[in-house]
Amino acid sequence: MRAAAWPVLAFDLAAMALAAHAGEARPAGPQAAEGAFIERLRRRDPAAWRELFEREMPAIYRYALSRAGSAADAEDLAGLVFEQAWKHADRLEDRGLPARAWLFGIARHVVAEHRRKLFRQPPMLALEAFDGADAGLEGRAEQLALAQAVAALKREDAEVITLRFLHGLSVAEAADVLRTTEDAVKSRQWRALRKLRELLGEGRGAGAPA
Repeated sequence: MRAAAWPVLAFDLAAMALAAHAGEARPAGPQAAEGAFIERLRRRDPAAWRELFEREMPAIYRYALSRAGSAADAEDLAGLVFEQAWKHADRLEDRGLPARAWLFGIARHVVAEHRRKLFRQPPMLALEAFDGADAGLEGRAEQLALAQAVAALKREDAEVITLRFLHGLSVAEAADVLRTTEDAVKSRQWRALRKLRELLGEGRGAGAPA
């Protein structure tokens, strides 16, 4: 499954900001269904884990790729995320959030450990994580501009942007992954979107079309 590529020079940050402040309440029905699903995961029900893997593995892989920068490392790290999740399934709690928030929390820890063991360097963003390999030269350049702009953000702001808009997590889910408050996520997101507007605006150049 391929995620939609982000257009950059025509990047609609206003729409992103609007989505950021939209209500994130989940209907009672889906919440109850997710609660039952989480209980099945806690019991290590094979069918539930197969469903979780098929549903979330592409997103976990893209997250690992965006932080590790290597497709081979990303595959290994994504596999390790699910290995750790299975091992600690009894720690999974129903807090009113989808199981993917728990998975991304594990992924964040696994990737951080990987980076600490191998090397120390600034946060990186792999262009492939923006899924623009078949977007053509113009689209590729736009995604490169976006990846460079996000990489220029402060680490905590870049994390919020990638979790929210590249990986599609809600404010509540991102807060759970980052172990912070929803207000803190919203604040970082607002700051990051403002900085992205500046960076992408500068990237157009004087002769570029508006």
